[in-house]
Amino acid sequence: GQSLKDQSKHGPRRLQPQCLTSELLLEYPGKKEVLTNIVDFMAKKHPQALFAEFPVSLTSYDAGFHKITYESLANAVNAAAWWLHEMLGGPGSNFETIGYMGVNDPRYHIMVLAAVKAGYKVKAFSGLFLSSPRNSSTAHYYLFDSLGCETLIVTDSISPMFAGAISSHDLNVLQVPGIHELLDAQTRPYPYNKTWEEAKDDPLLALHISGSTSIPKALTWTHDFAAAYYNMSQLDPPAEYESQNRLYQDNRIIFFFPPFHGAALFLALINGIANRSVWIYPPAAGIPSAKLLVNGLKHTKADVLAIPPPVVVDLARQPDFVEEISSKIDTIIFGGGDVSEAIGSALKDKFKMVSVLGATEIGLAAAIRPAGKFPSDDWQFIHFYPEFGTEFKHINEDLYELHFIRRPEISEHQPMFKLFPELQEYNTRDLFTPHPSKPGLWIYRGRSDDIIVFLTGEKTNPTSFEHHVSTHPEVKAALVIGTQRFQAGLLIELVEEGEFSSTQRAKIIEGIWPKIHEANQVCPNHAIVAKTHVLLVNPKKPMARAGKGTVQRQLTLSTYAEEIDALYADTEKMNATSDDVEKLDGQATVEKLSLLVEKLVKKQTGWADINAQDNLYLLGLDSLQTLLLVRDLKQAVGLPDLAPSSVYTNPSITELSNAILNLLTQKEASTKELYENRRSEIESLIPKHSNAIDELASTTTTDKKSSNSETSPNHVVLLTGSTGSLGTYLLQALLKNLTVSHVYCLNRSLDSSSVQAERNKSRGIELEFPENRVTFLCAKPSEENFGLDPQVYDKFSNTVTEIILNGWTVNFNIPLSTFNPQLSGVVNFSNFASQARYKPSVLFISSISSVIEAGAVIPEDVIRNHSAPIPMGYGESKYIAELFCCSITSLNGFSIARVGQIAGPAHISGTWNRWEWLPSLVISSLHVGTLPDSLGNSMSTIDWVPIDILAKVLVELSFSNTSTESSERSASVYHPQNPHTISWTKLLPTIVATLSKRKGTPVEVITLGDWLKRIHADLESGGSDIEDLVKRNPAVKLLGTYEVFAKERREGTKFTTD
Repeated sequence: GQSLKDQSKHGPRRLQPQCLTSELLLEYPGKKEVLTNIVDFMAKKHPQALFAEFPVSLTSYDAGFHKITYESLANAVNAAAWWLHEMLGGPGSNFETIGYMGVNDPRYHIMVLAAVKAGYKVKAFSGLFLSSPRNSSTAHYYLFDSLGCETLIVTDSISPMFAGAISSHDLNVLQVPGIHELLDAQTRPYPYNKTWEEAKDDPLLALHISGSTSIPKALTWTHDFAAAYYNMSQLDPPAEYESQNRLYQDNRIIFFFPPFHGAALFLALINGIANRSVWIYPPAAGIPSAKLLVNGLKHTKADVLAIPPPVVVDLARQPDFVEEISSKIDTIIFGGGDVSEAIGSALKDKFKMVSVLGATEIGLAAAIRPAGKFPSDDWQFIHFYPEFGTEFKHINEDLYELHFIRRPEISEHQPMFKLFPELQEYNTRDLFTPHPSKPGLWIYRGRSDDIIVFLTGEKTNPTSFEHHVSTHPEVKAALVIGTQRFQAGLLIELVEEGEFSSTQRAKIIEGIWPKIHEANQVCPNHAIVAKTHVLLVNPKKPMARAGKGTVQRQLTLSTYAEEIDALYADTEKMNATSDDVEKLDGQATVEKLSLLVEKLVKKQTGWADINAQDNLYLLGLDSLQTLLLVRDLKQAVGLPDLAPSSVYTNPSITELSNAILNLLTQKEASTKELYENRRSEIESLIPKHSNAIDELASTTTTDKKSSNSETSPNHVVLLTGSTGSLGTYLLQALLKNLTVSHVYCLNRSLDSSSVQAERNKSRGIELEFPENRVTFLCAKPSEENFGLDPQVYDKFSNTVTEIILNGWTVNFNIPLSTFNPQLSGVVNFSNFASQARYKPSVLFISSISSVIEAGAVIPEDVIRNHSAPIPMGYGESKYIAELFCCSITSLNGFSIARVGQIAGPAHISGTWNRWEWLPSLVISSLHVGTLPDSLGNSMSTIDWVPIDILAKVLVELSFSNTSTESSERSASVYHPQNPHTISWTKLLPTIVATLSKRKGTPVEVITLGDWLKRIHADLESGGSDIEDLVKRNPAVKLLGTYEVFAKERREGTKFTTD
């Protein structure tokens, strides 16, 4: 770069004396001002006041420190501003883009301030673009290109890592003068004369979000944003509390965040200047560690440590360092990630452990703590400042998502709305759990975008699992994997780097396994990690990390995509080989078969203990695990014709073992015996709920005769199952109805609001969920108060006017016993309706499968014939629920809508759920190249109802329920039908033509029986990759349904619409 020695002798234009604003005559902090003006003020009034210290050595603190006073800081900023002025041909005319990338020293922060003075910025609204050297060349190119960055300033020669992005983008590269050349330059002030009002919306700087995404995104901080942040940090605490933010004000702080990271910019730059704290920089090339901290404190004094979680973990594992550091410092501020309870507990008695929430869009959030004794037992919890606009929105049982609500009266200390002025609410996507007994305290639980969604639809929050495994002394980091897989896996990065043989790797995993096993004991069954699904990270390809040292989940997953695919593929191959499946030894007995079935179930699920009488589907067995279990059982017992239906109809280990023994001894039950067994099961299940129903019926009858329920001017609807296919359109129909003032959506999903948004988006439904009209709750209908907080339950108990019971497990494979929780839910909702203030009407969404076997013509009436439902658990459960509805006749209005086959929408854009039986049939037909000529006698008449039309009809039916004085009446029954029908035969040519065109070869039409054989054959020969098989051939999950179609000999049933 050009020498700075002669800058005082010349310049492109004559300088005017710097004019200080009236605010600059006042002491700082406490006022809103541009940071460069504060620096100039401090340099004039307190020239020897200390801004920062930085190590002489690049790698350690051994050589001591250089001190930066405000006089030398102002000098360096002016020198750098003049250097920019000369190298770029004058001051910026429109805040042109410049980028900076270099050594981790104070020049990062000096150049930020110099760019402000010289008038440069990123695009039309940004300041100096700080590009992290940890980003890939692709990421650099993306940021340079999207921000229009044409100039890059570096401290040294160009690294090969950046050469690709620089050469491909034709950047003008400048080498900045050295740090001492800037600090010691003989220069003159660079003029900056803007008032606060003129400058507040100008950029201070731009930087990128270094979170979990592989391609970073740029954000812009204005001067107003910076002022809102330091105003927030200066808030006075309420009575009997202390401000946590004061810990890093007017103090000496050692920090281990790189200067390009948001934490360093908030703390060392903005907070340091506005709040007069002295920040001690880390060595430019030093590796952050507990050892480096010990080294630093031998050569300087400090009051506070500000360090990322990996350094906290390193410190906790070295007791000698803990003792030495705690004798000199009593406070550790940590943020940028979570610290496990085990790690923090090792430090909390030696230090004040201060957890902060920091984000590029917010800063370090204002927090408080009780005055006096530091609450060491609550070190993990944060108590946010009460006047900060925080709101925690319920996600699931104990998880809440932090939102900030815009409030005009506190806007000057809400920095996020300076960054996003168009928003009224900002979602951090940070998850917290409240303290069990102390209101206002919250513990960080990870990010909502960390949630893993398995191919089965189950979800898990992996952070606690990862933290627990990471407490093992040999583990540097752990990352749970499994998105869109059947089973969870685990990536482990070791502390010790080295090349290991297969034997050594297996031994290492065995050593770590006890920690993994402990984590498995407390995680959901569907998220258990098997030993076969543990992958050690290659030390030559470490996990991707953000500047703060925390693991970048998505970037790491992308980096290890091939290895993860190989891990799952190898495991599938291992599971598919016959040698891996234990064969039945000797003569088959129930005892031997029970042990074998239990072992194979554990293999597929990872469950530790199973009661032989338990319903496997209530425990969490899914349809895909069923397919794998049947594969293993076929090999183990030599039954090639064993079907998944055998497991579905015999869902416990004992029942399945007996069923297999009967097949082996050719004692398979006759059709008549199966029929009688199903009737018996229905008859045995009903009495389990009879007492509750009888009590409810008598109570509500008495209440009805003694008093009239109140009426509400508006509809307040309680809707279950809003995230399902029909539920999505029901919610849309309700919110579009102006007479509906509020909808309570009760779902099983842990995060049903985000699930609802995703489902709406995937179905092409544009619909907002205003908080004043819709509330999403995670409910357990079979439990008391639906498993909800009593206050929440009481709230809608006093407001609900209609109930639409739409939530039901849509699985045509699982047995009747699995639906017992849903049946309990029907009783609970009936009880709720009888006790609620407005005696809400109840509309139960039933199915034609509940009565389709009752005869050729089905009336709109309750059917009391246990032979009426189709022989599958789904239809049988709906039939029993209808009987329950009929038994409770004294409610304000109890009605039943028997829904048939639902088609895609007619009047709005959208798609038919690919996992339902017809889309699955079409997709699988494309795969096997054949299409069935029939859907069986009962299904070959196409009378499907478009889902959007059906939803409107059901809402109308719900609102049409009126009270009746007769307690003897039966529940009202409706058949929403499509009066326009067509046969499958007439529809077939269109589907054949479409599939043939898509496939490129003719698609053959064959019998339904032969088509089923093709699907079975593809399943058996589908290889080891079951995930890929199900995507190509989804009909394998619904074989039981199609087999019912094929066996049906009855002609199509007519449902009356009286």
